[in-house]
Amino acid sequence: MTGEIWLQLGTALQAEAGGQKSALLEAVRCYHEALKWLKRDRHPEAYALAHMNLAVAYLSMPMHEARHSLRAALAVQSLREALRHFTKETHPDLWASATINLANAIQHVKSSHLEDNLWEAVALYEEVLGLPEVRDDPLRRARVLANQGNALAHLGAFSRAVPRLEEAKRLFAAHGDAEAAQAVSEVLAEIDRRRKEVQR
Repeated sequence: MTGEIWLQLGTALQAEAGGQKSALLEAVRCYHEALKWLKRDRHPEAYALAHMNLAVAYLSMPMHEARHSLRAALAVQSLREALRHFTKETHPDLWASATINLANAIQHVKSSHLEDNLWEAVALYEEVLGLPEVRDDPLRRARVLANQGNALAHLGAFSRAVPRLEEAKRLFAAHGDAEAAQAVSEVLAEIDRRRKEVQR
């Protein structure tokens, strides 16, 4: 019971945090306390949820800070742990959420294997795109496509990135998210600029 109370407290703090670092740090402390009590073999659901929420709290903190890469690395560990229980077959929604967050996080981890991390992210996004829940939700699909296109652009795989980004832009525009459509347009413009530089 104690572990679940800490988990609930952390979840409540995180829901009210509004991006405030102090509240997120307090939520992180609660999840660490929860994980002292929750064990994978005895409380698999709560254990996996605590790890997933912990990862999301880390990823919600300001990206520009020096400790961001360390927090991203800790988030990756927690998400991989959560995904040992949340599978595509048993928990499709939680699996999709954890997988997307993992793909986002591994792109921010300082590593000598950055290219490998980016390709892993691309593959994870592709897995999520295969879910009916994502295929049938235009804005959710658009967000995954935009993230995948961005990762491909960082790899220089422009011919694969552009169709995904164009579809994301079209879906965002068609469903009223003009800000997201504009953000994707900027990525497409940057790709166009880089392609022209190569051709000179």
